[in-house]
Amino acid sequence: MARQFGASVYVSAVTLTETLRGSSRDARARIHALLKAVRTEPVTPQQGRAAGELLGRTGRADTVDAIVAITAAGLGQNVRILTGDVEDLTALTAEMNNVSVVPV
Repeated sequence: MARQFGASVYVSAVTLTETLRGSSRDARARIHALLKAVRTEPVTPQQGRAAGELLGRTGRADTVDAIVAITAAGLGQNVRILTGDVEDLTALTAEMNNVSVVPV
């Protein structure tokens, strides 16, 4: 669907930690097929530092969400984070003008 709108789809490499378990369930859930269709963004040391600072400023504790927010902010204009964790990501991206959070 994203391609119909000319949108690119990215996933932070750290998100793989929350989705892959190394079992046959991974394949049944079509995670690997999805990962082939999106661009995986690596996590840099700079992003790690920025995510830690973001956690400090916001009083949040979810490292993965902070890295996802920082990664999204660095992708450019009109970035949407699709998530089931709307509360944390909304708080983490509150000061990021180019990022919005979309519940799924």
